[in-house]
Amino acid sequence: MKIEAPQENKIIVELTDNDMSELGITYDQMDYSNIETRRVIWTLLDRARQTLGRDIDPSGKMLIEALPGPSGGCFIYFTVMESDSCGGGAKSLAQVKRENAAATYEFKSLDALMDCAEAIALSGAGLPKSELYESGGKYRLSVFAENAPDFTWPDATPELKRFFTEYNGVKFDGRLFYEFTKEHWTLLAESNALEKLTGKPL
Repeated sequence: MKIEAPQENKIIVELTDNDMSELGITYDQMDYSNIETRRVIWTLLDRARQTLGRDIDPSGKMLIEALPGPSGGCFIYFTVMESDSCGGGAKSLAQVKRENAAATYEFKSLDALMDCAEAIALSGAGLPKSELYESGGKYRLSVFAENAPDFTWPDATPELKRFFTEYNGVKFDGRLFYEFTKEHWTLLAESNALEKLTGKPL
């Protein structure tokens, strides 16, 4: 279990598969209306309090977001909201939000990614807006629809999804996975990554 506090109001807990087993919960079971999930959340907050050496006040509004880990386990983001964001002082209950909106594809080599990009370009399907990241010899391509600031990947693009799958691009869902990649991986192309890989315009 790894606990970090990148900001004063944010805590990130990284759980391995073994951690999840010890806590008696799976990613799919996470739901704050479930008593077992609440038990796990309070256990993690208590451990975070011990690790960070400071009190964590969850009495106001707290956003809890869960993100599946690339090799099992998960990441849980705790964000304590400002008191005035609760709306007229009304008490807000914490909720576990499991992200599944964004699309980030991981490739084991640059060659695989280049082949995929070239195949998409040659197909005439059009190149989606994208960002490219690298870490440890692996590459992640985050793709999103034009005019979609939440980085959603529309269901109306099965052809493009097929190309990513055929070239062994492992898909990870969720805005949080994109944010994690953005924070911890090296940015190679901030926009139009596929266009830059193929030399072909959008």
